[in-house]
Amino acid sequence: MESAVLAPSDVAPDRRLFGWQVRIFSLLWLAYASYYLCRLNFAAAQPAILKDFPSWTDADIGGIPSTYAAIYAVGQFVNGQLATRLGTRRMMTIAMVVVAAANLGFSQTTAYWQMLVCWGLNGWAQSAGWSLVVGTMAAWTPVKRRGMVIGLLSTCYMIGNVVAWLLAGYLAQHYGWRWVFAVPGMLVLPVGAAFGLFLRNRPEDAGLPPVAAPPEAKPGSPAPTEELSAAQVLRMTLSNRVLWVLAVAFFCSNAVRYAFMNWSIQYLAKFQGESVGNSAFKAVALPLIGAFGAISAGWASDALFHGRRAPLSAVMLFALSSVCVVFALVPQGHPLLAMTLLGVSGFLIYGPDMLMSGAATVDFSHPRAATAATGLTMSAGALGAVFSGAGVGWVLDRAHGQWSVAFYVLAGLALVPALMMTTLWNAKPKAAKS
Repeated sequence: MESAVLAPSDVAPDRRLFGWQVRIFSLLWLAYASYYLCRLNFAAAQPAILKDFPSWTDADIGGIPSTYAAIYAVGQFVNGQLATRLGTRRMMTIAMVVVAAANLGFSQTTAYWQMLVCWGLNGWAQSAGWSLVVGTMAAWTPVKRRGMVIGLLSTCYMIGNVVAWLLAGYLAQHYGWRWVFAVPGMLVLPVGAAFGLFLRNRPEDAGLPPVAAPPEAKPGSPAPTEELSAAQVLRMTLSNRVLWVLAVAFFCSNAVRYAFMNWSIQYLAKFQGESVGNSAFKAVALPLIGAFGAISAGWASDALFHGRRAPLSAVMLFALSSVCVVFALVPQGHPLLAMTLLGVSGFLIYGPDMLMSGAATVDFSHPRAATAATGLTMSAGALGAVFSGAGVGWVLDRAHGQWSVAFYVLAGLALVPALMMTTLWNAKPKAAKS
């Protein structure tokens, strides 16, 4: 799959460089996919946990992923800055050990506060993830292929989502919810070991030249190859207007994405009357079809829109808002129709998600501040994800379990980033401008 995009003729006639690109892509893909085994397992365990704690409301159970998201938001920004000094290899290796410990700890919890502590710790560790992955891959990828490469790379969290739900659904139904956390916690450890041993942060660390000639710096700005101080990275990130537009738009779109991720299984089990195992199986339509959405959006933004990420993001988000309205009209007893709409939603969610949090963010940031810039966008998105847990639970409680109300709220949220992305309609990465 990588060879079609990272062809040696596209970057350099050096087969050693191509081998390293495939290696880095594979390690980043596997590492972040393993994160999702230890993140989305909670959604599959949620119905079983509620059976063990029947006095809890939807808002109570939603408070656990909201705690995760709030701490994840802070961690995204902090760890995005730290990564410019410590590097992806060191930070993500440590993070995977903490992720494993948090999941194994959660499997032994007996009280609500213990779950909050373990899942909050998991959120902090997992925040040292996507921003580091995107920043590292950008260092190994020429600008003209960035949309497609990051689109392919983003399939890691969609396929990770699929495997997480299938594995967690099976474990919850046959062995109980505690195994939903114990097994993924053990699986992530060998991945972390391989990552720490074999990853390199950028071509220069492997004794290779930079992959592509960086764009010229603006007068008074640091050169693209210059090492930046923490203060310079912070100033360049926070003063970038385009990054703030992307961050606010991603806040709203991520609230929608995580609402689907956190509640799809619960919706199918509680509203459509499916078992936990069948609900998890049907819910995989969301990330599975979403993977095709991300790849398609990455290819189209490079090949058809010449590096412009905003037009495609806006169109897909407008369509997503319409699908949410249709979802509100689905009656009980139609799980196959619900599954179909989940697939369509996934296609429309993950395209803009990848473009805003990955390709577009890197396009408009300094090459040495790409990780910090992605951290800003992801931090804003994680704050949006806070609503997806306790917020959606609160809406459901107030609406007396009427899922249609929640879908109308999501439709409105999807409209906001769609409108915001139209303000960047003609924005292109610096290296792509003529």
